[in-house]
Amino acid sequence: MHKILRTLLDKIIAFISHRIFIFSTGLILGIAVSYGATLLPWNLSDFFPAEEEPVIVEQPEFKLPPIDLPMNPRIQARIDFYLKPARRKDLLETYARAGKYLPMISAIFEEYNLPQQLTLLPILESRFLPHSRSHVGAVGLWQFMPATANEYGLKNNRWVDERRDPEKSTIIAAEYLQYLYEKFKDWELALASYNGGFAKIRRAMRRDKATDFWGLRHIPRETRNFVPNFYAIVHIISHPEKYGIQLPKQNKPIDYETIELEATFSIEQLAKLANVSTKTIKRYNPALITNIAPSGSYLIRVPIGVKAQFLEQYKENPLDQVEITYATYRVRRGDTLSKIAKAFNTTTRAIMADNNLRSSRWIKTGMKLKLATITVTKATDVEKNPDPETIAAAPDSTDKNKVKFIYRVERNGMALNTLARYYSVSADELKKWNPWTQGDRLQYGEELSIFKSMENMSVHKTRRGDSLWKLARRYKTSVSNIKRWNQLVSSRIHPGDNLIVTLN
Repeated sequence: MHKILRTLLDKIIAFISHRIFIFSTGLILGIAVSYGATLLPWNLSDFFPAEEEPVIVEQPEFKLPPIDLPMNPRIQARIDFYLKPARRKDLLETYARAGKYLPMISAIFEEYNLPQQLTLLPILESRFLPHSRSHVGAVGLWQFMPATANEYGLKNNRWVDERRDPEKSTIIAAEYLQYLYEKFKDWELALASYNGGFAKIRRAMRRDKATDFWGLRHIPRETRNFVPNFYAIVHIISHPEKYGIQLPKQNKPIDYETIELEATFSIEQLAKLANVSTKTIKRYNPALITNIAPSGSYLIRVPIGVKAQFLEQYKENPLDQVEITYATYRVRRGDTLSKIAKAFNTTTRAIMADNNLRSSRWIKTGMKLKLATITVTKATDVEKNPDPETIAAAPDSTDKNKVKFIYRVERNGMALNTLARYYSVSADELKKWNPWTQGDRLQYGEELSIFKSMENMSVHKTRRGDSLWKLARRYKTSVSNIKRWNQLVSSRIHPGDNLIVTLN
């Protein structure tokens, strides 16, 4: 027994001695390394960033690749379809009409880094007719449904349907196409989604276990033909001689200047003051869906040279003032929209638009409706007309309430009109502020001064968690706009940055 205890004690002592040896050795080495580090000529802390200065990893900008033009039996079949006499005639007429809008679309798509082949999509969508309307309710050059238009900030109410506005709808189309490509990383799937809807294409891909468009089987016939139709049109337009076609001369681009309305006018009044026909006003402003142009800084487009005529006539000739007021009506038992419209001297369509009703049957007892009343005050009853400068105000660089922007041109050949559109000014104003500019094209590296009223902009101080996408959604603009206004070269922002987020 004594021997066993002695053996056990020896093992315990040996174990403790071993641990003490390891601990002592480690302690001595640690002290030696620490002391040695203090004698070195550099500081180890330089290799580690401070907590308050996090490492910033540069994120490459999202680049969109070009569209390759494939050829397969399905595409060839659609080419043959478009080469039939009736279809060929319609295609060439549409191509000629496209000249009104293609320069504008091309400039916008260039800024969004989109392939130029996509500028031909309206041939397939709307035949380049702004008033085009599909059987399911899609409207405009780009055939937007109401939900998509609302999501991207296009107005659709009693007075205007901005899906018909060629420029505004093109900007939204660019953002939407960019978004779809980001989701699929494939142009054919993005185009199919543009036609059939993102969710439908996702479901079809899962059901068919497809990784590309050509493997999709459970999609509507229209969507199935959409991509081959697009490719067929691009093939024909790109190589007309190959298919025995001579492309016609395109229509001249629609060039215009704008008048900012603060008062409410009828189209007849606008036409009279501008000395043009009502058809001209409607042709330049396809988004107007009634005979009244809404107020509230609404921009009316008129032919070049008409703005001066309008201001002169407005100053000299008093005109009737149109006032729109709204009242609330509670639906009673037995009411219909047609009865209500008749009682309040309005229309069923106007009530539906003012209250966002999709159907004239979507009312019930107790529901509150907003009803508009339009009254006209004769010019003789008005003390005086507003100052015409409040209708079409020209920014003055000497105004202390103006903010000066310096825009550095980032590419050769940028159109002066494109820069004017970015900042909602005219090309003439840009030339006035920058008299050294030559012609209508800008060169890389040029710096131009732009003046905007402080009342026409909003500045957001960024906080942790903010992103350009969140800010664009919050302020109902686009990421591209925020980047342009602030001349950001990447999408990276930092807490505490002051960013321009709205610019009227």
